[in-house]
Amino acid sequence: MATMIQESMDSEYDDVRFPQERTQGLILGLTLEQVIVVLAGVLIGMAFILRGGPAMFVGIGLMAVIGAFGATRFRGRSLPGWVWVAAQYLRRGATDQLEYRQGMAPAHVLELVDGEPQAPVSEAGPQAQRDAKGRIKPGEPARFRLPGVAGELMVYAMPNGAGFVWDPRAREAVVCAKVMTTRGFDLESFDAQEERSLSWGSSLAALSRLPGVVRIQASDQTTLISGAAVEDFYESKQEGAGRSGASVDPFLDQAFRELMKEAQSMPVHEQWLTLVVSPSKITSQVKALGGGTPALMEHMLKLMTTVESTLPRSGTQVTAWHSPRTLAGLSRSAFDPDASVMVSTMKADGKTAGTAPSSAGPMAVEVHAGHMVTDGNYHRTYKVSELPQNLARLGFLDELVFAGDFRHTVSVFLAPVERGAAVRSVQRRKTDWHTNSRLMSKLGRIGSLEHDQSLEDVEREEAELRRRHTGVEVVVLVTVTGASRSELESAAAEVVASGITAGCELRPVWMEQDAAFVAGALPFGRMKL
Repeated sequence: MATMIQESMDSEYDDVRFPQERTQGLILGLTLEQVIVVLAGVLIGMAFILRGGPAMFVGIGLMAVIGAFGATRFRGRSLPGWVWVAAQYLRRGATDQLEYRQGMAPAHVLELVDGEPQAPVSEAGPQAQRDAKGRIKPGEPARFRLPGVAGELMVYAMPNGAGFVWDPRAREAVVCAKVMTTRGFDLESFDAQEERSLSWGSSLAALSRLPGVVRIQASDQTTLISGAAVEDFYESKQEGAGRSGASVDPFLDQAFRELMKEAQSMPVHEQWLTLVVSPSKITSQVKALGGGTPALMEHMLKLMTTVESTLPRSGTQVTAWHSPRTLAGLSRSAFDPDASVMVSTMKADGKTAGTAPSSAGPMAVEVHAGHMVTDGNYHRTYKVSELPQNLARLGFLDELVFAGDFRHTVSVFLAPVERGAAVRSVQRRKTDWHTNSRLMSKLGRIGSLEHDQSLEDVEREEAELRRRHTGVEVVVLVTVTGASRSELESAAAEVVASGITAGCELRPVWMEQDAAFVAGALPFGRMKL
C-alpha cells in the first residue's frame, strides 16, 4: 500500500526549485565592471608600491580599499554597478528628467517600421480596412501621451479592432490580450493543478517559439472598486442622460443601490497577456507579406489566432484583444486607480469604453529613489530577485497575486533565448564555475553551499536544454499602489511578507522606479532583460 501511495504522489514537480540569482562573473564571481575596478586598483597600487618608501604603504592601502569596493556586492548588484545607477539618477535629476507635467505640445513626427513618416495625431484613428486585393490599409496612428520615452509609443486599430502598438525606439510591435482563467486553480485536485501547470508551461513555451516573439508579459492587476465610487458614477450617467434609473426600472435601481451600499471595496482582477515581436527577426516573413506596417499587422493577426488556440488547454482563454482605447484605459488606471470605474464602463455594444490614447498618461509624475508619485498616488515596484530555493508548490505566485485588498500588479516577463545561445551560455557558466573552484582551492578558500548549488543549477539547465526545452529569461515585477505614503508603506509590507510566505525575495528597484513602473504596471511589454 505504501508503495502504491508513493507512486501516486510521484510528480514532475517533486523536489523542484528555482536557480539562484545569477552572480557568476568572469572570474571568482566578479562581473566585468568589478574586474575592471579591481584591476584598476591593482595597477594604481603597484604604481605607488614601485616608488618605494612611504608611497608603498599608500599603494597597499589603495589596493585594499579599491579591491574591497570592486569585489563587494549589495542587494544583488556590485558597488560599481550601484555607482553607475546613482550617477544616472543624479544626472536625470540635474536635467529635470525626474518630474513630468503633461503639456499641450503636439506630438512630433516619428519614423515607423516601413520608413514612412506619419503625421502627428492625438486621437485613435479609424479601424484599419482592407483594399480590393485584401491588403491591410493601416490608416493613421494614435500616440499615447505618456511620460518619458514611453510617450513615443504609437497605436493603430487593426481590421479586427485590436490595438497594434509600435515602439519606434526599440522597433518592436506589441499586441495585448485580455485573458481569464475558466476554473479556480486552488479548488482543483493536485493532479488537475499539475495538468494545468504543465499545459500552461507548454503554452508559454509554444508562444515563445513563435516567429519574431522576443518577450511575453503575463500580468494580474488587483483593483479595489469602491461601491460609493460606482454609485457616484451611476448618478453622473443619470444626470448626463436626463433621466433617472428608477424611471426605467425601479426594482433594479433599488437593488443596485443596496448592493453598492454593502460593497465597501470589491477586489477585481484584470489579467492580460502581451506579445512583443521584433520585425528584425522575421524580415523574410514580413517581406513575403508585402513589407512595411501592413505586412507586420498580417503577421500579428496570425500570431493572435495561434494564441487563441493555444491557451485553452491550460484553463485560460482570450476573452478579447485590447483595442487602442482599452489599452489607454489600462494605462490610465495604472497611473490613477480612481479612474478604473470610468475606463471600464461598458458601451451599448458590450465592449469596454476605455479612453483616448491622448489620455493614457498622468497629469504629473514625480520620481523618487524608492517610489514614484502620479496624480497623487504613490507607487513602488519590486523585482523578485530570488524565486523559491526549496520545494516550490504549484501556484506559489498566488501569495503575491492575492497579497491583500489593495491595488497591486504582478507581472511575469519571459524572454526566449535561442537554443544555441542558451547552450553556449550554460557551457560558459560551467567553465567559469570550475575555473573559480580551482582558483579558490589554490587560494585556500573553502567552498560554500551556495557555490556548490550554483553548479547544480547549471547542470540542471544543461539537462533541460538537452531535452529540447525552451531557454527563457524570467523576470517578475510587483507594483504596489497607495493613496498616501503611509498607505503605500503598509501595502508594501504586506506584499513583502507574502513574498516570504511564497519563498521569494523582493527588492525595490532603487533609482529606476519610473522605468520599472512602466514595465510592471502597463500592458506594453517594455522590459529590457
